[in-house]
Amino acid sequence: MTLDMRFFPVPGTHPVSTDLVGVRANFHYGSGNVLQQHYADESTMVWTGMSGDFTGVQQTEPTLRVFKTAPAQYFITWYEAGTVATAAHGEVFDQGYPIAVMADFHRLVATAAYTNPREDGGQYFLVDQATIEILEDPQGLIAAIAQEAARPA
Repeated sequence: MTLDMRFFPVPGTHPVSTDLVGVRANFHYGSGNVLQQHYADESTMVWTGMSGDFTGVQQTEPTLRVFKTAPAQYFITWYEAGTVATAAHGEVFDQGYPIAVMADFHRLVATAAYTNPREDGGQYFLVDQATIEILEDPQGLIAAIAQEAARPA
């Protein structure tokens, strides 16, 4: 099944941003999951489970949207058509999972809200906070944010 994706922009609201293109970062979540996110282009993210429930899982998400909400702050969202509950189980649950993340790349923290698959085929809703570890920053976004923050007001 192909997702019918719709977007209704309104002038003067949060703009779609390409600032994160090329950035690769580990999100260390309070749930114990460490998920590496690579923003491959303006609409594609590849995430890899580094530890926790998704260790060894890698998925490409072609529904990425990033909106700049304030300097160094981004609303990041995508839809997973299916995901894997745990690498050990290896079972794909295909109900679909919307993901929303507010990320502050100055403080290097994030809050995510998403549904997760249960082993019995159901879902649960999770709000999970994280610290962000930058691995790659080819456009120099993080350095620019640090410079801007260091300027006297």
